[in-house]
Amino acid sequence: MKIANIILKDLKIILSDKKALAIMILMPVILTTILSLALKGSFADSDNAVMERINIAVVKKYDEKQDQSNFKAALNSSFLSSGMDEKDINDLLESSDEITDEIFFDDFLDSEKISEFISYRIEEQDRALKLLKSNEISAVVILPEKFIYDMKINFLTPLRNKINIEVLTHADKSISGQIVKSLMDAYANAMSTVIIGKNVVIETAMANGAGSDSLRGMYELMEGMSSTMKSIGVNMDDMVLDGRKSVSSADYYAAGMMTMFILFAAGHGGRMLLEEKDNQTYQRMVVAGANKFEILAGKAITIFIIAIIQTVIMIVYSHFALKVQWGDRIATAMISISAAVAVAGLGSFVGALTYRAGNYKMANIFESAIVQGMALLGGSFFPLDVMPEFMQRLSFLSLNGVALKAYLKVISGGNAKEVLGYVSALTIMGAVFAILAVMILSRKEKRIC
Repeated sequence: MKIANIILKDLKIILSDKKALAIMILMPVILTTILSLALKGSFADSDNAVMERINIAVVKKYDEKQDQSNFKAALNSSFLSSGMDEKDINDLLESSDEITDEIFFDDFLDSEKISEFISYRIEEQDRALKLLKSNEISAVVILPEKFIYDMKINFLTPLRNKINIEVLTHADKSISGQIVKSLMDAYANAMSTVIIGKNVVIETAMANGAGSDSLRGMYELMEGMSSTMKSIGVNMDDMVLDGRKSVSSADYYAAGMMTMFILFAAGHGGRMLLEEKDNQTYQRMVVAGANKFEILAGKAITIFIIAIIQTVIMIVYSHFALKVQWGDRIATAMISISAAVAVAGLGSFVGALTYRAGNYKMANIFESAIVQGMALLGGSFFPLDVMPEFMQRLSFLSLNGVALKAYLKVISGGNAKEVLGYVSALTIMGAVFAILAVMILSRKEKRIC
């Protein structure tokens, strides 16, 4: 009951403070509206946006000479050579020399359309994985064993072997990783088109008893393969990847400003404990039977409620005024609650430090410098993708950055399961800050005694 009374008292004070309400509620609404309109052209729906080239590594797990030898042995088998004379077999072997990995590298990756935004290097698998882990590349493309052999079988015989090209991506570069996956899917689809055409030629020729005609038809398909590879492109403006939608400027800044301004709830809450002491209300609460930790708990819950109010107002406003679709409601609620817990813990920590210092310097520094630094590191001002690499690596230090990543994942089509890691991280942050606040107040108490 004591804590409830503290919460009600603090809420009345905060909600009657017009300056505090303007900073915590009105400012994020205004800034979100301005930034989403002013920077609309900087996001995915811009016709003039220039995309930075995506760096990938390609791993070759096959042996081209061995694959050629295996194909020659397979072609001389009784099953594949049935119905063909020696000349036909020799012609097929000669044609097989043209099926190399140049189809993948020269005709596909080095084509004019693809090379505009893909830069690749050939690496051993261990080296490629190290580059991916260090964030130097966005994806690793692994060409499987018997890659050349399977291509020769698929293009030059009635058989069809499955070719599984594996793509490994970095969690921090999900968009560029998905683009690489889409390109590999486009390559596989183009190959399927050629293979289907080949099978039609062979089946038609065999049905009419004209084996040599099927060979001539395959030669024509081979000649058209290069142009097929070079025609593969990706529409970067309208691409939808694995059920994901692109994030607009309104989406980004609604989440970015919201996660930034809930930090001001922590800053405002960080003043409340010392204000109670300066206004003599702290002593009256102690006389009434409330101890220091009950008062701290009341302040933390007050900060939590204010953060939730800020979040609800921003979500409702951005949805109706800016047409932001927040996605999975359960996931959004989970993120909002865990972010509010983190902010409440942080506010308690700042409040404990301010109380122990006996002045408002710590709270002032937090609001004027630390909040701005966390907003910058977390990507509230600018998307992390356009920031220096060392700043991207430090983004996990800001709780608003963790919350922003979670919101954007849900907005782009993610579900509750996909944001559990972010929710856990935010909850742990809140708990750690709360424990630190209790430890700080405990030490002060011992010193007074």
